[in-house]
Amino acid sequence: MSDGASEQLVLVAPSPGVLLKAAREARNLPEREVAERLNWLPRYVQTIEADDYTVWRSATFARGYVKAYGRLLGVDETKLMQSFDGLTVTNGHDSTRRVTTQPLQLQRTGGGMVIGVVALGLLAAGLWWWQSGFAGG
Repeated sequence: MSDGASEQLVLVAPSPGVLLKAAREARNLPEREVAERLNWLPRYVQTIEADDYTVWRSATFARGYVKAYGRLLGVDETKLMQSFDGLTVTNGHDSTRRVTTQPLQLQRTGGGMVIGVVALGLLAAGLWWWQSGFAGG
């Protein structure tokens, strides 16, 4: 203690990455084997253990990966999720902004719909012309 200021001991819970890395190392599992068991890319294990969750689109995806990793290693899920929820996970975007998207099949049908309607019209006109040519002749 210096100048009359009192020192405070601040206990910080270990991050999910620290918990998972310690559990993996305690079981002598290499990162590659964990990735294979979970059907992940090997870098996913590295990024989780480094607590870098920017790889995933949202904190929800990251949370799912952390939970799956914890289940594989038998880590206490409640403790792991509390540790994860204590982190601020951002992916470089404003998390308060609401993004609305349409299903993929509706996003790309504009041009295809026009081409389909034109093709159907040409087919109908061709059939009508063909039918009228034989009926009149």
